[in-house]
Amino acid sequence: MANLDNGVMLGALGSSFVKTAGAVKPPKGMVITTIQFITGDSSGTGMVIQELIAENPTLFFNTAQAANSASSGSETGATSTTATTGSGGDTLSSACLFPGGITIYGRWTSVTFNGDDNGGAICYFGY
Repeated sequence: MANLDNGVMLGALGSSFVKTAGAVKPPKGMVITTIQFITGDSSGTGMVIQELIAENPTLFFNTAQAANSASSGSETGATSTTATTGSGGDTLSSACLFPGGITIYGRWTSVTFNGDDNGGAICYFGY
């Protein structure tokens, strides 16, 4: 079974191309690890993330709450991945447009897009 440390090639565990409105969910037991935006620009065209649900919303940015949002000076050390907290994080807007060519990384259980018939996004899966 693949994990975060064994260097699985991007796309080797599956992916979905999406250009229609709606939610993308990974196969059972997997998460969305990468989202690559094909089109979009600052004028408001392209794929808009309406909802992004993190596997661990305190660790990975999402639309439900701010991840790594401890107050400055309250950061925790890297003694374990569950105890590590950074500062300065904000909640992702539920109407966030990422420009084409941008790739974001994390661990999400679903992402909901507005749809864009002229472009789209690719969601890559992992364990």
